[in-house]
Amino acid sequence: MGIGIQKVARDHAQTIARANLQAGREISRTLKEGFDEVQQQQAQIHEALVDQTGVIQRGLEAIELSLDEGFDKVALGLNEVANRVDGLGDVIISSQEKLQAGIKGLKASMDMGMANIVTHFELQRSEIKEGFDMLANILENNQKTLAHERYRDGKEAYDKYLQHPDEPQFLTDALDYLLESARIYRSNAFCHLYLGHIYQEPARYYDLYKSLEHYKLCAVYAKGMANNGLAALGYFMAGWISYVLEDVEGAIEMSEKALQFDKEGLPENYYNLAKFFASMGQAQKAIEYLDVAVRSYDPMYSLKASIDEDFSNIRPTLDQYFTRIRDEEARVLEERLLSFGLPLPELGGKTKEE
Repeated sequence: MGIGIQKVARDHAQTIARANLQAGREISRTLKEGFDEVQQQQAQIHEALVDQTGVIQRGLEAIELSLDEGFDKVALGLNEVANRVDGLGDVIISSQEKLQAGIKGLKASMDMGMANIVTHFELQRSEIKEGFDMLANILENNQKTLAHERYRDGKEAYDKYLQHPDEPQFLTDALDYLLESARIYRSNAFCHLYLGHIYQEPARYYDLYKSLEHYKLCAVYAKGMANNGLAALGYFMAGWISYVLEDVEGAIEMSEKALQFDKEGLPENYYNLAKFFASMGQAQKAIEYLDVAVRSYDPMYSLKASIDEDFSNIRPTLDQYFTRIRDEEARVLEERLLSFGLPLPELGGKTKEE
C-alpha cells in the first residue's frame, strides 16, 4: 500500500517535472523568438533612424543650399533693383529726346485740335512705356501699385474712346479710372496729362479750367521725374488751353516755360508763341518766334501765319517779313544757280552776264 502510493507520487512528480521542463523550453523559445523579434525591430528602427537622419541631413543641406542660392538670388535681385533705380533716371531722361518725335515730325501740319490724339499715341512709344513701367515696378507701396493699375485701365479706356468716339462710356471709364489713380497716387504726371485731355473733349465732362489744372500738374510732376520732355508737353498744352480761355498772358507764360524744358521738340510751340504775341499786337516778338518756326522747322509755317486771323494785327510787319525771306531765298537760289554756271534770267530775256 505504502509502496503503491510512493510510486504514484514519484510518477506524478516526474510528470510535473517533464511538464515544467517542456513549459520552460516553450517559454525560453518564446522569449528567444520575442527577443529576436524585438532585436530585429530595434535594428529596423535603428536603420530607419539612420535613414531618417540621412534624409534630415540631406534636407538640411538642401535647405542650406537653397538658402545660399536664395540669398544669392536676393542679393542679385537687390543689385538688379539698385541698377534699375540707377538706370531709371537715365531711361526717363533719355525718353525726352523721343517723346515729341511725332509732334516734331508733323511740323506746320500740326493742328492743336488733334494735340490730345497725337500726345496719346506718343505715349505708346516703347521708350516712354519703359520709363513708366520701370517706375511702377519698383514702387514699394501696394497703393501705388494699385494707382498704376488704375492708370493703365484709364489709358486703355481712353485709347478705346479715340477709336470709338461715338461710345462715350469709354470716356466715362477713362475718367473714373484716372481720377482714382490720381487720388491714390497724385504724382503720376502721365495720369494728369490724360485727365487734361479728357476735360477738353467735347463731351459732358468738358471743363477747360480742370483741363488747365491737370496739364500744369503734369508739368510739375514731370519735372520731379526729371522728364523734361513731358514737362514741356504739359506746359505746351497748358499754354494752348490758357489761350482758348482768353488768358493770352498766361498762354505766353506757359509756352515760354515749355521752351525752358525743351527748345527743339515742339515746333508748334514757337508758332503758338508767335500767334499769341501777334494777337496782342507785339509784332517784334511775334516775328522773332515765327522766324524760328519757319527757318528751323518748316517754311510752311509762313503760309499758316498768312491765313491766321491773329496775325492780321501785325499784317504790315508780317508782309515785310515775308518779303524779306522771299528775297533771301531768291538770293540763295541765285547763288546756287551761279555756282553751277547757270546765270539767273532777267526780265526781257537777258541774263545778268549779258
